[in-house]
Amino acid sequence: MGNENSHISGLKIDERPTETTDFWSHFQATISDSCRYFSLKDDGSVSVFKGEVVLGPLWIAATPLEKCSNNLLKYRHPGIVRYISSWQQKTFHLVTEYVQPLSQVLNEQTPLQICIGLNNILRALVFLHEQAGVSHNNVSISSIYVSGDGQWKLGGLQYLCTFSDLNPSYLKHARIHRYDKAVDPDEESQELTSKVDQYAYAVLVFDAFKGRNDGDVPYLKEFKKFCKDCLQNSNPVNRPNLSEILQHDFFNHEFISIYKFLYYLPLKKEEDKSQFFSNILTNLKHYDEETVAKQLGGLLLSRLTLLDATARKDVIPYILKPRNERLQNDDSTGFFSLGVFKEHVKPRLLQLFGVRDSQVRMILLMHFTRFVHVFSHDELSHHILPELLLGIKDVDDNLVASTLVCLSELVPILGADTVIGGKRSKFFTDGRPKTNSILIDTSNVHKDVRYPTTKSLSDFPCSEVYDTGVALMFEKTMVLNERPTPVGGEAQDEDKNVEPSTSILSDSEEEWGDWDNSNRQLTLESDKIDDIDTITSSIINSDINKGSLMQKVEHSISIEKPLADRTLLQKAAMEAKKHIVDISELDIKNTKIDFKRNVDEFDFFADMAPVIEKQNIGTETDKLQDISSKLNFVPDEDCDENEGWGENWN
Repeated sequence: MGNENSHISGLKIDERPTETTDFWSHFQATISDSCRYFSLKDDGSVSVFKGEVVLGPLWIAATPLEKCSNNLLKYRHPGIVRYISSWQQKTFHLVTEYVQPLSQVLNEQTPLQICIGLNNILRALVFLHEQAGVSHNNVSISSIYVSGDGQWKLGGLQYLCTFSDLNPSYLKHARIHRYDKAVDPDEESQELTSKVDQYAYAVLVFDAFKGRNDGDVPYLKEFKKFCKDCLQNSNPVNRPNLSEILQHDFFNHEFISIYKFLYYLPLKKEEDKSQFFSNILTNLKHYDEETVAKQLGGLLLSRLTLLDATARKDVIPYILKPRNERLQNDDSTGFFSLGVFKEHVKPRLLQLFGVRDSQVRMILLMHFTRFVHVFSHDELSHHILPELLLGIKDVDDNLVASTLVCLSELVPILGADTVIGGKRSKFFTDGRPKTNSILIDTSNVHKDVRYPTTKSLSDFPCSEVYDTGVALMFEKTMVLNERPTPVGGEAQDEDKNVEPSTSILSDSEEEWGDWDNSNRQLTLESDKIDDIDTITSSIINSDINKGSLMQKVEHSISIEKPLADRTLLQKAAMEAKKHIVDISELDIKNTKIDFKRNVDEFDFFADMAPVIEKQNIGTETDKLQDISSKLNFVPDEDCDENEGWGENWN
């Protein structure tokens, strides 16, 4: 209540007004963070009234909308429009619960709805007269609104005043804007002014049932006569009090009695409630189901009804289950048809899922499978699912267990990703035997290396993966050519069946490019010739078309055509390889040099031969004597042995 005089945050007002009067403009709006109590639509819908400046003796202190707002804030009743907030911003703004003008929806109302609506307005007037001590002074269709759940609400309290302030002068000043038909022609000449609402209420009854048959509602004809004779009596003294009108049979037939019993359920005894709920569905079957859903749907799903033991057993299971038209004789069939259920009951269920009452939630979870299919995908994912996910965090084990059961019902509808969230993985596989297994014949795989297969290994069962793996091994064999030896190398195997490609040989040459040796070139070229011979022999021996194979041979030979000019050199290299017995022969120390040259061969380096002069070499005896003479030293006889070795070293 402390926020009521402040501007509401998150308020979005429609640009086009719903209704425009002399006093205000009525707009529909939404509050983004509002509770669901404001409207039946569960979208935060409210009504906003923007005031207009009106001149007159009654509006000196406040504008008509300001006076109406103050009275709505002061006088609270279920039959009066609910006040939410108000503020001044250029003009005065009033925010109320979501309502629509009765004049715009009156033609859509059924006679029973009109009867219940008139009952609600009458009870609101009784509250104002007998408990608040004030008079409305403006009872008419323009002062009545219809709330989101179809209930009539009394508004237009700008003329409201206490009985002490109600006098002919006040009525005269208000006469200019009041409904002419609702004003007594003799009002100014009468001394008693406390009965103006009785006269106006009788006019409301006639306007509401205009164009309707008197037999549509029990005692309607009698009630109209009562309004004409009593409520519009020319002498205000003969007009009854408003509370006496409630005793008329028009407000006490069966449908109204059911409505009033549900409305005043907290005041009823347990015995009366048990008997009432045991027979209520049988009695309601005689009335139009859409009228029942509009007027009694909210009361049948109220918290007090849901908590009653008899109602939970005899009423709730049928109210919460849409009727299947194909099962007319089914004892468990629902009360409302699917269309009526979606239009009138489903919005109330969305509201009930927001109620934080464990008993109410348990009832909804108990019957969840009966009505889950009536919600749309968006309603389930944005309204129902968040409430259920909140329920699994509760400390009540029974509530959590029932919530998990309901979540399982949402998995086929919304999908497990939406319900449980997070990333999922496949931990389980289908272990059923495969009746249509795929058999692969590996005997003919080698005939076509392009063996077609559209399945990956993960698509096959275990047995198929093994067989297919073997087939693929035979199908694709990885070929790794051996690196050529640097100097000639060993002889190639003559039984090779693999066809070498030019790209592989070129890659090998680049890889071993730093081995700059002529013997290596001879080896590579000879290997190519041997491979060509091997390819030719293998192709001729195969059972494939010889014509196409010869084309392949010719193509291979054309690729190696540059090598054919050096065939003799390559064969010589091969012969040299065969005569090498030991690898040590390749050592330069052991290389045998043939000094025999052809006589006819021209020697280009003859003039470059060095000239070496030969020296006389003595005999061995002379060498020995020379060596001995150098070693056998004999001192001179005339030489002093101490000469040159004195004490003076310098």
